[in-house]
Amino acid sequence: MTHRSTLTRRLGVASALPLALAMVSAAGAQSPTPSMDAMMEDPPYSVVLSGLEDGATVTANEVTVDVEAIGFTPSCAHAGKPSAEGIGHYHTILDGMLIDMECGPSATISLQNVAPGSHTLIALPALNNHHEIQGGAAMLIFEYAPTDPLPEIVAAEPAAPPTITIVSPAPGTEVSGEFEITVAVTDFTLSEDLYGKPDLAGFGHWHVNVDATDGPMMGMVTMLGMSGTETFTASTEGLEPGAHPFFAILVSNSHMPFMEPVMASVELVVK
Repeated sequence: MTHRSTLTRRLGVASALPLALAMVSAAGAQSPTPSMDAMMEDPPYSVVLSGLEDGATVTANEVTVDVEAIGFTPSCAHAGKPSAEGIGHYHTILDGMLIDMECGPSATISLQNVAPGSHTLIALPALNNHHEIQGGAAMLIFEYAPTDPLPEIVAAEPAAPPTITIVSPAPGTEVSGEFEITVAVTDFTLSEDLYGKPDLAGFGHWHVNVDATDGPMMGMVTMLGMSGTETFTASTEGLEPGAHPFFAILVSNSHMPFMEPVMASVELVVK
């Protein structure tokens, strides 16, 4: 069965998402001149979910759905860059919380620290700048009944304030196409499985921005993506040649930066 919905029911689950997404980047750098994207009429992007029946029972500790993009080509390489006609990605939302941004034909969500019971999964098409096309969303409800539940991860107060440092590339490195950004993190545990789950002291992940960490949607428009490991695959697709600052920002499970931003930056040269 496939599901295509404008969320006429349970729209409240997703209605607060733009604000939640807006809070994922820390302030501190000057933003480029805002584009007119936010003032444009939403394009007819939509998604269709399949591979999991609405109302199905999930006994594994992750849930996977197939996602078909209608009216656009999903591209993670373009995320955080200026909008381009026919290109975007989609956001996965579990119980009203952003999990991740995706561009593949399927999405898998860990059910770590998710209680057994009924849960709502939404996929929302988005422009490169993460503006969500809510009219093109798709939703399904599933019952989580694990046969072998995962041990709950609990808070672990760090011994010292967390830090993040960009290990590579070195400042001034020329980059073109895909390249790896590697960080070193102290007094903080990175976890992909906890994306979008309740916040826990000492746990989270990091976001990558280019050019700015503020601006429209408090910097969300320039977020390339997120990582729960010490590496992130970035892309120069959509960037003008020349020097660009790249930022690594520590955030909580719910994608919120620290009150006092914990971040690092490096200036790289796009060829």
